[in-house]
Amino acid sequence: MSALVLSGIEMNSPLPKDRHFNSEGLKIHYLEWGDSSNPPMILLHHISSQAHVWDNFARNMSQDYFVLAMDMRGHGDSSWAGEGKYTTEHYASDVEVLVDQLGLNNIVMLGGSTGGRVALVYAAQHPKKVTHLIMEDVGAVRPASIAQGFANRIAVGDPELDTVGEWAKQYQGQNQRTPYEVFLHNAHHSVKLCPNGKLGLKRDPAIQRDFVPLELWHYVEKITSKFLLMIGTESNIVGKDQQDRFCEILPDIQIVTIGDAGHIIVQDKPEEFEAAIRKFLAFSAL
Repeated sequence: MSALVLSGIEMNSPLPKDRHFNSEGLKIHYLEWGDSSNPPMILLHHISSQAHVWDNFARNMSQDYFVLAMDMRGHGDSSWAGEGKYTTEHYASDVEVLVDQLGLNNIVMLGGSTGGRVALVYAAQHPKKVTHLIMEDVGAVRPASIAQGFANRIAVGDPELDTVGEWAKQYQGQNQRTPYEVFLHNAHHSVKLCPNGKLGLKRDPAIQRDFVPLELWHYVEKITSKFLLMIGTESNIVGKDQQDRFCEILPDIQIVTIGDAGHIIVQDKPEEFEAAIRKFLAFSAL
């Protein structure tokens, strides 16, 4: 058996540094890995997730990159912004503040799901700052069906459970591709103690108000960086129609499909995920 603690991280792994910055009056939390003299890599998580979803990947990439994983506003240990302040552009504005405060350049932007769209918007708004854009299993379109489904789930109210283990099982659902320890690790960082003694999510319910149908092709048209789109074979988020449109707008885009992976590829197939990204970064550096 591999040397794992309950959180799913190797016992001898270096831990990230917890950092914070202020953006529009909000306290935004992020994790810092590696040497600040290395090229910067910013990681943006999936909706309703948090920065620690990247821990193993960030640890590995920090050998070569200065890795920063954000808790986007309303998630994890970052402040809640309140209703009407969770658009893709709002999330991207926080990335802008972080980049400016740290004086970052030549950035690798990597985002999963909603975080991928945030990475896209930031890269389009600041083309001189970003050298590489990577989107994990997300397209430029959020259809009404997905937006409404998410809103309906949040409107019902998040459950409150007794233990972190119960939350890990809640996250895992029917997913047998990813080890339980991965969900346990994420659950540790995704829940908080409620006044009634139960555990609830670190997530502002108001994010549902801005989780609406959208199209971001006007941002895609502004991308000048190297671009990798990653897709899981067990996910239907990015259909052929969107893939074709990406290729039409950006003929040099690279699209990589990871077998037996769902929507969160970094969890389902971590080795293949990292290998594909390293290959993309190495090839595009030639």
